[in-house]
Amino acid sequence: MNYILATATNSHYYLETQQMLYSINKLLPNGVKVIIMDNGLTQTQSSILKERFGFCDVEIFKHNLTQYEKESYYFKAIVLQRALEKANDNTILFWLDAKTMLKYNEKQILDILKISPVYGHTNYPQKERLWTDKRTMDYFSLSEEDRENFQVQSPAMLFDLRTKEGKEFVLEFIECLNKKDILTPNGSNKGFTPPTHRQDQSVFSCLVKKKGLFKFNNQPWSIMHNTLNK
Repeated sequence: MNYILATATNSHYYLETQQMLYSINKLLPNGVKVIIMDNGLTQTQSSILKERFGFCDVEIFKHNLTQYEKESYYFKAIVLQRALEKANDNTILFWLDAKTMLKYNEKQILDILKISPVYGHTNYPQKERLWTDKRTMDYFSLSEEDRENFQVQSPAMLFDLRTKEGKEFVLEFIECLNKKDILTPNGSNKGFTPPTHRQDQSVFSCLVKKKGLFKFNNQPWSIMHNTLNK
């Protein structure tokens, strides 16, 4: 099995990134490929992440983010595309935000992938229509039921690239992130109080629903937004 973990981090989330990496130790086999976009690490921090986590194969790359790429979370598309270039037909691809940790072990991951080829984080217990711009929901032709269902969170995403469905999903997800009128409809804002639009999470959630995978996306396979006291 070929496991690839994609993420992005900076100095502010450096400690959490270390904990995220440690979370895969013992849960997945040694040698997991980890692809990290450097969004503002110091040279020392970058060196430590590359050299002191011997149970995984860390690759760090820099990308000069535009303000739009940063604020819209479009950078996820860049990292996922890079991960796909390293993938093969036996790859299981993870996205974990820097503040997110893996919870399931290899057997548990493989077991849930027998049920569905794609998972987000557990569903956020508020309606999609409160957290996604209507124009984005319309683009995906969401049913009224889907608009009333909970939004699927995206700080953790899991794609089974051994399957046609998993490959097609991540490719379509990246394609949709490339469309500004879907990712960031004109006049929309990402906030913490509805009505709002959650950018990459809104796109991911709508695509999960479009593909008929919503009912599977409530598995606690990851721990979201773990915060360390500094």
